[in-house]
Amino acid sequence: MIVKARRLLSLALVSAIAAGAATRLVARSAPSAQSGPQAGTLDLLFDQGKRLFDAFQYEEAAQLFDRLINAMAVTGQTQRPDLLVQAYEMRARSRFSLGDSAAAERDFSALLAIKPDFRLAAGVSPRVVAVFEGVRKITVGQIALSMNPPGDLQIDGRAYTASPTPNMVDMTAGDHQVSVLRPGFRPVTQKVTVTAGAVSPLALTLERVSANLEVVSIPEGVEVLLDGKSLGTTPKGTDANGVSAPLMLSDLPLGAHKLELKRDCYVGIERTITLAAADLRTEPLRLTPSTALVSIQSSQPTAAVFVDGAARGQAPTDVTVCAGSHLIEVRGAKGRFIDRRDWKTGDNATLTADLRSAFPIVVTKASTDAPAPQLRTNVERALAPAKRVMVYAPADAELQAALRDETVPSDWLVAPASETGASVAGLPREVTRELGRRLATKLGAQGVAAISAGPEPYSVRIALLAAGSAEPDVITINTADPASQARAAELLGGALPPIMRPSIETAVVDVAGTPGAVVVRAGGAGAKAGLTPGDTIVAAGGRPVASVADLRARIAAIATAPSDLALDVKNLSGVTRKVTVTVAMLADTIPMRDPSVLYNRALLDLSEAIASAPNAAAGSAARLNLAIVDMRLGNWDDALNALKDVQLPDGPGVSAGTIAYLVGLCQEATGRTAEAQASFAKAAAATQSRLWSDGPLVAPLAQAKGRR
Repeated sequence: MIVKARRLLSLALVSAIAAGAATRLVARSAPSAQSGPQAGTLDLLFDQGKRLFDAFQYEEAAQLFDRLINAMAVTGQTQRPDLLVQAYEMRARSRFSLGDSAAAERDFSALLAIKPDFRLAAGVSPRVVAVFEGVRKITVGQIALSMNPPGDLQIDGRAYTASPTPNMVDMTAGDHQVSVLRPGFRPVTQKVTVTAGAVSPLALTLERVSANLEVVSIPEGVEVLLDGKSLGTTPKGTDANGVSAPLMLSDLPLGAHKLELKRDCYVGIERTITLAAADLRTEPLRLTPSTALVSIQSSQPTAAVFVDGAARGQAPTDVTVCAGSHLIEVRGAKGRFIDRRDWKTGDNATLTADLRSAFPIVVTKASTDAPAPQLRTNVERALAPAKRVMVYAPADAELQAALRDETVPSDWLVAPASETGASVAGLPREVTRELGRRLATKLGAQGVAAISAGPEPYSVRIALLAAGSAEPDVITINTADPASQARAAELLGGALPPIMRPSIETAVVDVAGTPGAVVVRAGGAGAKAGLTPGDTIVAAGGRPVASVADLRARIAAIATAPSDLALDVKNLSGVTRKVTVTVAMLADTIPMRDPSVLYNRALLDLSEAIASAPNAAAGSAARLNLAIVDMRLGNWDDALNALKDVQLPDGPGVSAGTIAYLVGLCQEATGRTAEAQASFAKAAAATQSRLWSDGPLVAPLAQAKGRR
């Protein structure tokens, strides 16, 4: 008995050493292809050893199994633990058959270290089984393994599956390391000691510390926020009804959370989600569309429509916008329309876009009391009522894109010219002109504007530079004074002075003591009607005429020309007769310097008038006045070019002599002295020509120029 006990103690010690060695062998991780020559050689060795064992050649078989085990120990064939177990079994049985029971026990001990739940197959000699079971009794115990909730765990790095019901797991005697790592649960790391031949309980209860949340929405592409933090958007699903695929939010702390769903053009959802011990998936959360319908009409049917800078087709059109603040623009060749407002869900409105000449603010000189964004907003709001001109703040991105390749002073348009012909901000006139033209083109506008805070609170100076102009018009407003704003809006929206007037082409004067308008010269339409000097016009259009002013008022009331006007005329003998005169439309000129005229806006208006002139006479009148505006703005070459196409007859009023005088002024300004003198001489010969319909005669003015 003492000898047997010593033998079992020795076997246990050997078994422990073998178990450690076998465990280290199995744990090796050096990769090796199973299909390679080494794997084939190992299988061949085993098959040869098995055949020798079956042929009772135990010594030769044991030697082959020695080679196989040694080879696997050297190469670290951890992916072949079953082959190693079989090799130990066959070597143990070979050694037992050779009478070496101690060696057989050592092999069984090493085998069980690799596979504690190993059992010998039926048909093995009972004596061998007895040896194996004796070794097993002193080297292997059991764990009664259970875990709630069920799942996977690792013991000594090897995977096991546990359920709430205890399951017996064979394990070598000694200490073993248990670990559980599962998302949403507190990690478990502990030691379990296994006693040979005994059952050791191992019951694990996992503590839930976080949960997973799956969010599903209708439609997809919805931004999901948890406790104010954006965690992604719901992905596109396969459901025909627009249900998204779930967005997985992992490892969320347990407890109450604020869940928010947002998407443009939809009413957001906000709700409280409570995460407990189980993962959660929402039902499909449906967002309600939040849009408004805008019908856009325009005076220019082909004008382009933009919403927040994005093209949305051509007017007329209907656009759907998300609830919220939006900038709606209608852009055409003649101007622009802008609407800024907050749209509410379900709004349905029609915008009638009356396009106005557009002057985007490209330069802002702010002050500490008036920051640039606020200054632009105040000016845009103050001038919004103007009917013909729109001064507005373009989008920052649009303005930066326009300025990207320009190298100019930041305040190039802020300091306006102090007098006609002066430069702006030290820039040559042509530089100012070309820069203004380029920026207007890039911004799709008719000109550009600059604003600067004045010395007084709320005072703002506004410079307007039309495309093609080198000199801006400047107005000053008080953004806190409604009356000042109204005056500025009226100036911007005022009509262009008449460039054509109805006329009977007859000179009349007032004579003291004589009621009516006395004819001093009959010409054109008046002469054709039979008027002669000395006649007195006492009625026109069936209404009495007491003075020249009355006659002019009757003529001015003619809506269209040519039109017939009935006159009552008394001759020098006092005999009254009736005549009918055909009223004609004659060219007239706007003043070159008039504080009530914005010449940059007039430049645009007259260019449009030329393009839409109904007849040659109207076209000549528009070109004549465009030349005057160009002269006022210092565009002398442009003025000469416009005057080349003006055709007016010789005679009184605004006529050929007027054109000759204006041509002479342009030639003089551009250094063409000889040509200017010839033009002034021609104008001096036109004794009846005037600068405007009732303005000064050009002949004396031309003669004065000729004497210089």
